[in-house]
Amino acid sequence: MNSFKNMLPPKVKVLRDGVTDEVVALNIVPGDIVIVEGGDLIPADMRVLECSDNFQVDNAALTGESEPQKRKPSRTHDDPLETQNLCFFGTQVPEGSCKGVIISTGDNTVMGRIAALTMSTKNEQTPINKEIHHFIIIISAIAMFLGVLFFILN
Repeated sequence: MNSFKNMLPPKVKVLRDGVTDEVVALNIVPGDIVIVEGGDLIPADMRVLECSDNFQVDNAALTGESEPQKRKPSRTHDDPLETQNLCFFGTQVPEGSCKGVIISTGDNTVMGRIAALTMSTKNEQTPINKEIHHFIIIISAIAMFLGVLFFILN
């Protein structure tokens, strides 16, 4: 979870009560209006309200997509991960600018839920790992048996 702290920008431009101010990214809450520009990191999951024509988000940290994805204010898909009006925590803005409303922060973001899922899984052995372990035990037993047999016969 500590590695996700590196994905959080130190400060974010927030529009509160009609005044734009830079605040520490940890202090943003759902409902805040955030302004991001090229080179910024998305501070939390947000819905695009207004954006430039060239606004793009690099989702590689989230989806592994190699190309930046274009974003626009209109909803294009029912699936939140596919629609073009959402930006997710930890993704980068390679170009363009955007004004958006924060919809979720912290553990409630898509990235936070993925992290929680990975932390909750058990460390179970894979079938190939079980087979290799079984094979090692058999080979070790045969080697010990042959070692003892050769010692006795000598």
